[in-house]
Amino acid sequence: MEDKKIITASLEDYLKTVYFLHKTDSSVRLTDIAERMSVTKPSAFNAISQLSDMGLAEHIKFGPVRLTAPGIEAAQNLVAKHETIKWFLMRVLNIGEALAGSEACAIEHTIRDETLAKMASLI
Repeated sequence: MEDKKIITASLEDYLKTVYFLHKTDSSVRLTDIAERMSVTKPSAFNAISQLSDMGLAEHIKFGPVRLTAPGIEAAQNLVAKHETIKWFLMRVLNIGEALAGSEACAIEHTIRDETLAKMASLI
């Protein structure tokens, strides 16, 4: 039986970063990821290697980083989750956009699907 690795909050952030960078430039490099996330290039390499091992990203040495189809789907789900939480915080709790965005980043990694669905039903 295959040992599935669990995607951590940090790896989710890398996944979203690659997704957003790819939307503006089809050639995403480790340097771009490291700069956007304010981490070292070796840290970015390690994270992308882990995402590659999970089948969510592809990276050839000195080449661009690309998300696989499952990686794109996972990133899109994370973005949708973030947006749902952010809108809930803004519309239901009347929290300002900047704080709501920051809070959504923290909450999105731990919220359960059932809770997210209830939040979505209220916005």
